[in-house]
Amino acid sequence: MDGYLAQIPLFRSLPTTQLEQLGAICELRRFRKGEVIFKESEPAESVWVIQQGWVYLVKRTPFGVPTTIFTVTPEEVLCGFSAVTGHGTYYASAVAATDTTAIRIPQAEFAHLLKHQRRFALAVLAIYHTRMRHMAETLSLAQAPVEQRLAYTLLRLKASFGKTIPVTHRELAGMAGTRWETSIRRITTFKRKHWLATSRGKMTIL
Repeated sequence: MDGYLAQIPLFRSLPTTQLEQLGAICELRRFRKGEVIFKESEPAESVWVIQQGWVYLVKRTPFGVPTTIFTVTPEEVLCGFSAVTGHGTYYASAVAATDTTAIRIPQAEFAHLLKHQRRFALAVLAIYHTRMRHMAETLSLAQAPVEQRLAYTLLRLKASFGKTIPVTHRELAGMAGTRWETSIRRITTFKRKHWLATSRGKMTIL
């Protein structure tokens, strides 16, 4: 397991002995696209590290409608940070947006690393700084035209995946907060302007 952890930049600051100890108590899990990794309001007992794939954070509105509030890409590997406090529940559900490999770390061990490994704690803080910035940018665009929201979402994903992004129309619509049909119409406009090319399950920024 420590071999999987060593592949993730977040853990590269840990001493070899610490990495081996962590690997001995972690659990590697694989999820198919659409499977739930953890559910909103469940006891937050573990922090999850996304080793491969990407994940939707989904929260229900007061009316019970599931809404995608964030997409965890390879740039932001952590899920389930609610567990760090050691009490409470997950504030959102995590759903595999693609086939995903995740590492489950018990809450107590993750909290121990934050307390005793300064470089690791700073790396975690940097990840959540990036996430808060992206969420703030998304909120600031909530009333923007659909085209602008779609363009912003595509460019954010480009920062993680490069020019070719593994995303469908439906997935993009969910991240941009618009309807699937509306997303298709606007993406067609992008294609006519030669800004974008699409193939099955992928979009390429030109």
